[in-house]
Amino acid sequence: MITSFLQRLKSLFQKDPDQEFIAAQLRKPSGSYAREIASSMDKVNESQFDLTLEKMKLKNNESILEIGFGSGSFMEKLFQETYGLHVTGIDYSPQMVSLATSINKSRVESGQLKLHEGSSDNLPFDDQSFDKAYCNMVIFFWDEPEKHLKEVYRVLKPAGKFYTGFRPVKNMKSFPFIKYGFRLYEKNEWSRILEQNGFSITEISDITDPPIEFKGQLLQMESVCITAEKSN
Repeated sequence: MITSFLQRLKSLFQKDPDQEFIAAQLRKPSGSYAREIASSMDKVNESQFDLTLEKMKLKNNESILEIGFGSGSFMEKLFQETYGLHVTGIDYSPQMVSLATSINKSRVESGQLKLHEGSSDNLPFDDQSFDKAYCNMVIFFWDEPEKHLKEVYRVLKPAGKFYTGFRPVKNMKSFPFIKYGFRLYEKNEWSRILEQNGFSITEISDITDPPIEFKGQLLQMESVCITAEKSN
């Protein structure tokens, strides 16, 4: 999947895409490449989303925040086993907000889903607004994670939970674009940062993903979800 993603970019550029450009697009999809990049990343990251969704154990009538929703293609899964769920998303790519709004048109029109353009280090929501918050493959791009975690902590209700989905360093180091603005973590490192910012770790989960192709080789990736609770 990674290889096919790079091949599609190559066809768009008529040459091998620049690794710094790829990194910038993964951080914030934009321009004529945004939809293509979002679609490719959906294919790579669906198992990561599914792990996070499983660990959230959503309940009826909860208020949920997703940070960095990308295309929003997986949002419909949130509503499948619950009723009365209220979901809010924030993403700082205007193209992704537009795409996710189109994909989830009926949920947006019904008021069950609200999508915002913005950054998680300055969330436009009131204190104690959400029962749960989550993000997948987003913390790589937080230059100062403490600012983002302070905001997540603020908007969670007492004992609210934050679910972080990501792939650890050993899985990401094969990709040359990571040297351009990616901040990588092992499970214990991210757990420690969460604890330093007022959260208590309640569960660390991981699964082995289906193999993906990259430069003619099959890579075995791992998806991680760390569950953290607001301490007070």
